[in-house]
Amino acid sequence: MLNIIFDATWITNYFQKDSTRSGIFFVAWSILKALQERNDVRIALYIDPKLSGKGAKIQKDLFPNLDYIFDYKSHPKLIAINLWLWKYHQKKYKHTFLRKPFALGMVLTRMLLKKVMRNHLNIEILNQADVYLSPAYCVPELIRKMSKTTNFIVLHDAIPYLFPEINSIKWALEGVFSSTHNNSDYFFCDSQQTLLDYKRLHLITADKKATVVYWAADEIFCPQKNIVQKKETFIKYHIPDTKRYVFSLCSIEPRKNLIRAVRSFMTFIEKNKIDDLVWVMGGGQWNSFAKEMKRKKVKWNPKYIIRAGYIDDEDLPILYSNAEWFVYTSQYEGFGLPPLEAMQCGCPVITSNNSSLPEVVADAGIMIDWDSDEQHIEAYERYYFDEELRNENSRKGIERAKFFSWKKTVEKMISEMKSKSRTKKHLDNLP
Repeated sequence: MLNIIFDATWITNYFQKDSTRSGIFFVAWSILKALQERNDVRIALYIDPKLSGKGAKIQKDLFPNLDYIFDYKSHPKLIAINLWLWKYHQKKYKHTFLRKPFALGMVLTRMLLKKVMRNHLNIEILNQADVYLSPAYCVPELIRKMSKTTNFIVLHDAIPYLFPEINSIKWALEGVFSSTHNNSDYFFCDSQQTLLDYKRLHLITADKKATVVYWAADEIFCPQKNIVQKKETFIKYHIPDTKRYVFSLCSIEPRKNLIRAVRSFMTFIEKNKIDDLVWVMGGGQWNSFAKEMKRKKVKWNPKYIIRAGYIDDEDLPILYSNAEWFVYTSQYEGFGLPPLEAMQCGCPVITSNNSSLPEVVADAGIMIDWDSDEQHIEAYERYYFDEELRNENSRKGIERAKFFSWKKTVEKMISEMKSKSRTKKHLDNLP
């Protein structure tokens, strides 16, 4: 039996239906679900003590049968106050001055929770643990100081180093890659590209320190063509049922290349005098998108761009399945879950030919240079005018997606964790 402390801090985003439910959240959620299906592991959850309010909700509503590093039942009143403040901060978020008092209260109660929870540690679990698994970035000092675990850290990409101007978490990785910690920690990389990037940056210096494990799309992603569901979803996201549509799902972050993709779409529409196709844009930050389009003097007609905003989980398979094609021409990805989700739903994809995306898509989609307007337009034309190509890549995408599964991923992770933790115990016991 392998005793795992799993860092569930990212899973606290479960209660927020917004952009905080990013790829890292879904990866953490999927790994934890797959671990629970095993009978050869025992799981205890670590949640950053300053998020004890949400930790209590996770313990009560999501995983009541798991063990926890902290006893969230020890301060129910303080946790209730923290959750109340968080609830009303969310409700008043659009009102700058109204939300500030609630934000201050959240900060103060979080600081207090972080302090008092240190007195309610489950020492027995810490002593019994073989492995600490962090689905993103860091190992808490509490774990390093008070347990003898073999630590495994998931590396999703090298964005904190390659794009430091748009990423604020490099500080979290600095501690991980200090000379002391790097000698004792192991890593799971979500693609060969991520592993190569960290080797090239000289942050992973030994081959045995890191293992590539691919992510997978959730089982909810499958072809869904139900007419009633489609109609309800279109109404919900203001998509005209008289038009065909192209789908995108990403942030306005420059690396995602959304401005170029949409700009090229408008050129494609005008060039070919097309009036039966619109672009459905999933994700937030519409105002930032509009400002950036204006700043770059991009001419675009709002009637061709549908603002879908945040997409609820249950609606994504429907939007993927009924799109003419999906566009994800990012400048760089560590893995790239959205193209895989689209392929699993039978949606033809257009992606970039860089970083990890060829590892995910292979020959099941159209791959182009991320910085070429011409190649974007050509890809749009190929799909628009060639139904046979769309159907072919739909079939190829479904087959390609079968290569990835969370069961296989977690199987490989457990194998590595068992092997490395046994080795560490053997070395610790040497005279």
